[in-house]
Amino acid sequence: MQPVVQLPKRLPLSRVRVGTRWMRIHPRRKNALWFGPAPGSRPVHRFDDPLGRFRLCYFGATLEVCFAETFLRDPPVAILALEDLAARSAAIVEVRRELRLVPLHGPSLARLGTTVAPASGADYALSQQWSRALWEHPDVPDGLVYRPRHDDSALCTAIFNRAKQSLAIVQDRPLTNDSKAMAKLLRRYNVGLTR
Repeated sequence: MQPVVQLPKRLPLSRVRVGTRWMRIHPRRKNALWFGPAPGSRPVHRFDDPLGRFRLCYFGATLEVCFAETFLRDPPVAILALEDLAARSAAIVEVRRELRLVPLHGPSLARLGTTVAPASGADYALSQQWSRALWEHPDVPDGLVYRPRHDDSALCTAIFNRAKQSLAIVQDRPLTNDSKAMAKLLRRYNVGLTR
């Protein structure tokens, strides 16, 4: 697939400082720093490489945004199964070297010559073309930062696997370990829980 994305010679880049922490909700059977899709698997997530040459790991600035992006993908969602929540872990990941990310939000959209469509539109093929074009760009960004589709109150990041060694897991525990936090998330999104 040939990218149809025309990028400027210099990308707008935001710098992420050492010590910055992000959240991730992930399947308990996989490492919190799992970059996908798996080799030979087709791209399924927004910024996955359509040619399978690079991998990504997705993070959110808050647990709430991670929860919405993980469990509320097919609205309206009124009930979640405890079994589905119990199969996930919540991790905190820390940045260990300065990262350079392409903002796909705010004034950077005009500088890139696009709209919010690559970051929040329904056309994942377009998003994947953007991801590939950014990955191939001579500025060699570490990933991108964007407003998520299911709760845009905080930012999410998609990090290319070339920056994997720049991240470290500082906490990883079953999502259902903190019943107060779980109740707060369910209230926030007006979602019920079934066994």
